[in-house]
Amino acid sequence: MATKKLTKKELKQPDQFVGFWQIASVRLGQFAARNAKVLVVGISAIATVAVGMVVMSTLAEGRAARASEALERVQRIAAADLAPAGSPLKTDNIPRFPTEKERVEGALAALDGHFKSGRGPLADEAALVRGGLFLDLGRADEAQATYEKLLADRLDARLRFLAHEGLGYALERKGKLPEAQATFAKLGTDASSLGDFYKDRARFHEARLAELQGNPAEATRIYHEVLEKHPTTSLREEISGRLALLELK
Repeated sequence: MATKKLTKKELKQPDQFVGFWQIASVRLGQFAARNAKVLVVGISAIATVAVGMVVMSTLAEGRAARASEALERVQRIAAADLAPAGSPLKTDNIPRFPTEKERVEGALAALDGHFKSGRGPLADEAALVRGGLFLDLGRADEAQATYEKLLADRLDARLRFLAHEGLGYALERKGKLPEAQATFAKLGTDASSLGDFYKDRARFHEARLAELQGNPAEATRIYHEVLEKHPTTSLREEISGRLALLELK
């Protein structure tokens, strides 16, 4: 298989998995009502995020189902094809928008329409989605505040990893690279609490931030370490492309 090569311009940008926050992160909910339990499944470029099972009353179960449906609708809005203004409406009840910015704003409006209170079933998952949409809109300050608020509360370990990652991206977007690096470094601790499930991704961020701060030798060392210790990592193609470009310098 041919290795994908990145241009120098691409290398300087936040890694391509920011797209996780654009489309896939909003797909954090599929409701399964069996034995009064809820399983939230996150479809992402890195893994399936199992948030856990929560025992609920019949009323609470219904609320969770509606929350899951709301998150699914947000995902469908964010992933819908762009369409010129005035295009005929489709029968799926999902609005279309002429620009990506308007589409993200539409997804954010749909999210706020159901989760504006910040309470109730899947509120933390919805907040993660909101932070990602803020990032897509270039609203890094609001994204940062959203992630920091989440991290100040008691979060499931998997959600904590995603919140730390989102906060790192927000700080990076603001040009605060040392702060971003310190935040990404915390992903290693988060990954350890998850049985090293995200350890390769945590180390990947360390290498990427080393690149951005002008330390290609350190970045190269960490990239090779990730490939050696995690040979089946889903980041292999991305890392190989970055290594190829670094070695050309």
